Amino acid sequence: MKIQHQNIAGWLLLHIGRPLTQNKFAALSSILCSMIVIGLSDYATGIHVSLVLFYFIPITLAVIRFGWRSAVVVAIACVLLRVIGDVVANEGNELPSWYLWNALTTMTVFLLLIWILDAFVSLHRQLEQRVQDRTAALVEAARTRRQLEEELLAVGSRERNLIGHELHDEICQHLVGTALAAQVLAQCLAKNDNALAADAETIVGLLEEGADKTRKLAHGLLLSEISPEKLCEKLSEIADQANGSGIVCRLRHEGNTRVSDADTAAHLFRIAHEATRNALKHAAPRHIDISLVGTDSAIVLMVADDGVGMFADPLNANRENAGMGMRIMSNRAAFIGAQLIITPAAAGGTQIICHLPRSPDAS
Repeated sequence: MKIQHQNIAGWLLLHIGRPLTQNKFAALSSILCSMIVIGLSDYATGIHVSLVLFYFIPITLAVIRFGWRSAVVVAIACVLLRVIGDVVANEGNELPSWYLWNALTTMTVFLLLIWILDAFVSLHRQLEQRVQDRTAALVEAARTRRQLEEELLAVGSRERNLIGHELHDEICQHLVGTALAAQVLAQCLAKNDNALAADAETIVGLLEEGADKTRKLAHGLLLSEISPEKLCEKLSEIADQANGSGIVCRLRHEGNTRVSDADTAAHLFRIAHEATRNALKHAAPRHIDISLVGTDSAIVLMVADDGVGMFADPLNANRENAGMGMRIMSNRAAFIGAQLIITPAAAGGTQIICHLPRSPDAS
């Protein structure tokens, strides 16, 4: 019985939410058919058996589908139909004195029912319109937010390219030129058996090392796009740079790891780079494992370390303001339709997982 009541309520709410003019002919046919069936039944039961409650059906349909004015017309028609049926069923005899009073009472009840139903229908449609307006506003806000995220990422990419070109074309060339000048000075000092020749060679080495680091930094900043087939190669460069920091960083890749486009590959690279950089800066790990695994349904990038971990302090675990780097990684993952998951690693550190579902037409 409870399930039946829920089904009836759901049917009423479904029809209440429809526009008044939708399926107008079908609604009118339903009202007329129900009135005829109830009127014939009322005639068959005679004057002493009342089926007045069943007239609520066409009146309710009229309120829902055509409004209260049409419902008043239907209510009057129902009362007249009932009176005519009772007159005919009474075989021409005069109706009792109380019958007129009952007819007026019935009409009053019908009008009260129409007033209550019309108020309920109006309230429901107002609420539904508010929900639709709110939904449209949320959709527009989400679209605007995504557009802003795209613009911010585009601005960030342009700024990185600008800084990368400045480092490569200006600072790096300046360091190389300075190193060459220092090399000439070192050679002159060596010819004169000057004791400072060794120091000059040391300066040359430092300048060359600085130029090499500047060149690598510029190269990383200029990676706004990465060819999909070169993603594993670029991740290997992240591992090599981490190994140069005195820890063990391993890269593992298996399955079909080819992503759909260069932008997606660049975002995955940036996520891996930021996760590795955060581990080196904050976790003091001994090992970092970078893995890229491709399946038929998704591509999973994971960076795991055995450092102190961001979950070592329960107060810091799952904190929304975990840092700008985490927010940037989350935004990058959301931008390409992926999910970023941060959990404790089995070795006691932290693992950052980026789960990217494949598009239906991906090979």
